[in-house]
Amino acid sequence: MISVSRNRSRRLLAAAVVGTFALSLAACGGGGDSGSGDSVVIGYTGPLSGGGAAYGENVKMGLEMAVDDLNADGVEIDGNPVTIELKSLDDKYAPSTAASNAQRLADQDEAPVVVSPNAGAIKAIQQINSGRSNFLVSAYTSDPAIVQADNPLTMMIPPNFESYAKPFTEQAMEHGGKKLALLGTQSEYGQQWTKAITDEWKASDGEVGADNSVDYATVSDFAGPVSKALAEKPDAMFVGGPSQPTALIMEEARKQGFEGSFIVMDQAKLNEMATVTDIENLTKSVGVLPVDEYEDPGTEDFLTKFADKAGEDKVATSETALNYQGVAIIAKAMELAGSTDDPEKIRGSIGDALAEVDDKYKVTGFPTEITDQGHLLNQELEVAYLDEDEKYNKVPVEQVPDTQ
Repeated sequence: MISVSRNRSRRLLAAAVVGTFALSLAACGGGGDSGSGDSVVIGYTGPLSGGGAAYGENVKMGLEMAVDDLNADGVEIDGNPVTIELKSLDDKYAPSTAASNAQRLADQDEAPVVVSPNAGAIKAIQQINSGRSNFLVSAYTSDPAIVQADNPLTMMIPPNFESYAKPFTEQAMEHGGKKLALLGTQSEYGQQWTKAITDEWKASDGEVGADNSVDYATVSDFAGPVSKALAEKPDAMFVGGPSQPTALIMEEARKQGFEGSFIVMDQAKLNEMATVTDIENLTKSVGVLPVDEYEDPGTEDFLTKFADKAGEDKVATSETALNYQGVAIIAKAMELAGSTDDPEKIRGSIGDALAEVDDKYKVTGFPTEITDQGHLLNQELEVAYLDEDEKYNKVPVEQVPDTQ
């Protein structure tokens, strides 16, 4: 364990030498004085600049909120008060940079846990987190390949995106028709989604048009790609990438006369898109359930605190809420493990920790179990269909196994 004063001096020295760290230090609450209290760093590597910055900041917001609340409540490990600190590094969505950042956080800052919100980055981190460096990766991605890798020090947070393919297809066909246009993002993750929804659509006797995927991060004029997709006369359209460009694509489709349904991949959030375009453009869409539609014990208070921190014009997304929950789970696992520096013990205590996390941290489908491969699960998963009256209708989801 390292003292607060010694750890703080090392952070200042590292910042002076490296000059690139983005440090977010939470205030101490119930952690004792700096002479006797200990601290533990939770590391975060994510896109904090460039095209993915809004997404990365949403994740960081949840981590910051959790650290603030946990320190205010007081964290005690093996009988000693402990202050949790968050250290954030920008990786600009580059997997190699993310892996380098994670190594630095583990080696220089002795972070036993590093959070990453990018499937490609997580895969790169999994090559190093259970070898010379030992740390738990808190994986914010719905890509099942993350747990299929059998990495012993992984905790995957969101549901497997493949579980969404069937209910999304059913809703889109019910409210649209049998012909689907593909206009998702060109990223590796977007192409995995495109394949999953294509396979399910065809299995449901639907017709799928050409793959008109575009790079959501670089394309700014969507009129051409939308026109090309609509030339196929689809009843439904698959879209998705970050919320902002996804909203603009859907807006453009409505402008060009599309009246069918939308399938929105889980990276985009319907309530966040409603801050970019009129919600009328988003109706007849199926996507993940917005945070403010949950009724978990801590949802209401979380939304109030989020509004105080982020402002009334910004909406809380799954990135923020699920990572808020994730840090609370990790802190409780440390308490049960009696350790802040043994990732194996922390990982091994997560299952027991789930039942002991305070209700205030249960915001958005809080998990009730963790699989042997490290995937957090809540069996009562739901998605949302946004109807023409601009109301969200909850749709239950039967989750598929990660081993498919």
